[in-house]
Amino acid sequence: MKVLHILRSSRLSGAENVVADICMMFEGEHDMVYCSPEGPIRDALTDRGVEYLPLKRLCAGEIKNVINLFKPDIIHAHDVCASVLAVYNSGGIPVISHIHGNSDDMRKLGIRPLLYLIAANKAKRVIVVSESCLNDYIFKKQIIEKTVCLRNIVYTARINILLNKDPVDYNFDFIYVGRLSYPKNPIRVAKVASEVLKLCPGATFGVIGGGELEKEMMAVFQGEGVADRITFTGMLPYPYKALKQAKCMLMCSRYEGTPVVALEAVTLGVPIVGTPVDGLKGIIHNGINGYSSHDDAELCNYVVELIKNSQLRRTLSHNSIKMAQTMNNVTRYKISLLDIYNM
Repeated sequence: MKVLHILRSSRLSGAENVVADICMMFEGEHDMVYCSPEGPIRDALTDRGVEYLPLKRLCAGEIKNVINLFKPDIIHAHDVCASVLAVYNSGGIPVISHIHGNSDDMRKLGIRPLLYLIAANKAKRVIVVSESCLNDYIFKKQIIEKTVCLRNIVYTARINILLNKDPVDYNFDFIYVGRLSYPKNPIRVAKVASEVLKLCPGATFGVIGGGELEKEMMAVFQGEGVADRITFTGMLPYPYKALKQAKCMLMCSRYEGTPVVALEAVTLGVPIVGTPVDGLKGIIHNGINGYSSHDDAELCNYVVELIKNSQLRRTLSHNSIKMAQTMNNVTRYKISLLDIYNM
């Protein structure tokens, strides 16, 4: 089977990691190609051994050219924009639409959810990574019969391959990993982290990622007088060592799908302290592998306790690794995906 994966972004993030993992786990079994606008994603795919067909930009003409070149049996489009373009330029080839996040603008009437409704009805199947991705979509009733929930997993072989590619030692006491953009609520992360640092005078905090709210986040740390203990690394091609060396990871997301970075933290045995939203609810089990709360003071106290209590960290870390073995069931995931392709 030949599968063409189409994505909008030229950079590595959560959905991009999922698609690269899919390509890696089917290596030698099915011919899968990653297709997106040219950019930094090329190096990430090279490191993973994933075949790449770059686009000059995501548009109808470029997609038609790639389809004519690769001649796929299935087009697997990831996100709303890629799905719309794939459906209208597939030339009759079946399209699978894969939605990786739960965004505010899909919950209310607008051009984007309307365009996606038309595309979803023309697609062979719709995949969502959490129930909320479907339940919060304004037109969910019109697509529910062709929609299946397939939760993200982490292909642990990828982490093992890439873990030691970064020669730097970070040793942050706690860490944030992800985009510095509205859905991830980095301003709230900065406020909670600042309170933690005030209660733990020797602690340090690492911010792994970049985005449009970076300056606002920095301003919070400066205003709280803790900026000297914050390190902004920017986007790291290999964030796994920084994550593994941290005592815990802080997440304050407004909404999520099934966040890959949280699955990576669990896989690496790193406790998570986060907000109980969407896909995080199924990953963070309170008091077992991390803690969740809507209250900032509680989030702060959980992080402080994990920084100070090494026995608690060891227990939660052990539990996380055991849970990851169940969550990251590659055989089950592959069977589920092939079933969707063959429906």
